[in-house]
Amino acid sequence: MDEHIVVAGAGLAGLASAVWLAERGYRVTLLEKRGRLGGRTMSFDVAGLDEPLDNGPHLFAGCYDALLRYVDTIGTGDQLLWDAPPFAIRTGTDELLTLRGPDWWPLSLRRTLGLAWMAWPPIPVRDRPAVLRVWAALLRQAVRPDPALDEITVSRWFDRLRVPASFRELVLDQFVIGLLNEKPDRVSAYTFAQTLHFVSKRARGNARAGDAVWPRVSLHELFVAPAERYLAERGAVIRTGSGVDDVELDGDRITGVRLRDGELLAADAVVLAVPPWALTTLLDRGALGLHEHFAPARKIEAAPISSVYVWLDRPLGLRRYAENLRGTTIEWVFDTGRMQGTAPAGIDAAGPGHCYALAVSASWDVVHTPNAEFVAAALESLRANYPAMAEAEVLRTHVIHQPQATFSAQPGFETLRLAQRTPIDGLFLAGDWTDTELPSTMEAAAESAVRAVGEVTRYLAATPAPR
Repeated sequence: MDEHIVVAGAGLAGLASAVWLAERGYRVTLLEKRGRLGGRTMSFDVAGLDEPLDNGPHLFAGCYDALLRYVDTIGTGDQLLWDAPPFAIRTGTDELLTLRGPDWWPLSLRRTLGLAWMAWPPIPVRDRPAVLRVWAALLRQAVRPDPALDEITVSRWFDRLRVPASFRELVLDQFVIGLLNEKPDRVSAYTFAQTLHFVSKRARGNARAGDAVWPRVSLHELFVAPAERYLAERGAVIRTGSGVDDVELDGDRITGVRLRDGELLAADAVVLAVPPWALTTLLDRGALGLHEHFAPARKIEAAPISSVYVWLDRPLGLRRYAENLRGTTIEWVFDTGRMQGTAPAGIDAAGPGHCYALAVSASWDVVHTPNAEFVAAALESLRANYPAMAEAEVLRTHVIHQPQATFSAQPGFETLRLAQRTPIDGLFLAGDWTDTELPSTMEAAAESAVRAVGEVTRYLAATPAPR
């Protein structure tokens, strides 16, 4: 095909868009304003470590059809570790609430009965009838989400449902935070309901829809480097350090993009695969700002994630690859060394250590905390839950704060999402924040690419050539 398509932004949405457009035979130019590809799914080198470090732990699920298709396209599907659903709540040193059921049970039975504790959790007996009533309400929303819920927060909705405080503290609040990276008193109840709907829809006919899928390699090796090779093999051009300054329009049709160095790059179609705060910068600069259609992007806010890698001289003894803590600063502990099946990266003058990634979602309370204070709180979280920490030597730590890790789906958020096709002929959007009906996840980014590529293909097929 002779059509030239520019993809601006090389995060996961941009990489997937470029890969699938190249797969269809289009001439593709992928632009990235920074000096590296990957966006918010990135790895970086750290002095003293033999292997690159991810910008925090990442998890995706067996129902992430678009993301699984992406890794299959670029040839890294075999670098994934499949595990049982990531329901593992550690309530102290001796108790872990997790899946039950022996391995010889059929998979579907193990997944169903293994979650029975969620319907009958270790909370006061007087609260248990209410728990069943709450689950019934959640299941109704999973079948048919009510758009009116976008007007209220999850906390307010839970108040209306009279959810027992014991159930919220043990299960639901952390469930919401983990899915949406936002606090229950800040996030839209409709976004939560939409997420339940998405999971239940994908679960039909897929016994492994709720399974955890862990990367066996760094995010760079899983998502980025293979995509670069795939694109190069198909003649695509990748340009880093090339940010888009403005778009070029002929009436209501796009003709190309102007780069920050003044170069004009002609294109038959353009995919802007950028986060909303980057799109806002483009709106402020030029032609797009004159179109009211894009104004909702200005109102989308970000939510943070904070994490700290800890290397120890001994294993902590996790029973699962990742365990969810209660009543501590740290919410999740990931056994990254065990996930990758190898010893963690080397430690200067200390030899290999056991590597763990500790994460806090919606980390409003700690994102601006000094590193030393955050590390101290993280280590105390480990001591409160893992007896091995009493004698463990901390070999090294590394803190990562991501103030703009995801979008913040506050009430009204669904009205701010923009479709992949825009009123400007030949201009398309991709990104987790666009209209995917999903929370801010890697799957949302990949799904937006699926939809954007479909729209580009339909547009070019319907547009006479040459134009």
